[in-house]
Amino acid sequence: MKTEHRLAQALKEMLAKMPLDSISVTALSDRCEVSRKTFYYHFHDIYDLLTLVFLNEKVDGIQSAKTPKEVLGKIYDYYQKNNKFVDATINSAGRDLFEEFVYNNCYQSFLRIVNASQESKRISLNEKKAIVRFYTAGYSSAIVFYLANSKSKNYEGLKLALAFLGDDFLKNAVNDLAQSKASE
Repeated sequence: MKTEHRLAQALKEMLAKMPLDSISVTALSDRCEVSRKTFYYHFHDIYDLLTLVFLNEKVDGIQSAKTPKEVLGKIYDYYQKNNKFVDATINSAGRDLFEEFVYNNCYQSFLRIVNASQESKRISLNEKKAIVRFYTAGYSSAIVFYLANSKSKNYEGLKLALAFLGDDFLKNAVNDLAQSKASE
């Protein structure tokens, strides 16, 4: 395994046990049996390494999600498998990296869902992307807010945090835009 990936795996394992602010480059380097100099050859700082961790993270099964509710379920499954790591990240200066990770997964999934719908054929790609960006921002922010602030983090609570959108928000947004263009 490459040094970068060994360091990334070690950081993820350490984050499952302690806050990010408690992890030093020295401790991380010692754990991987590399020098601090080697760490700094590959990374500017620990946040740079955390960026690599999130660039390589995958949400299992999200590519096959056909609805926003399924996307939410896959993200919650990811959280369940990595809750200590995610909680440590959310409660650190690296929170924005997790927010971006959730945003990117939602954006890609929502765009795929919109493109698969019949209704989307009546609007342009830029219009589809605008709808997806709008809803992804709210959806992903609500997910991160819930995970950061809820005392009892469970799937039912997460679904309730997003209930304001309803089940068909993407479909309705595409339909509304297509209908307004047709009536112009």
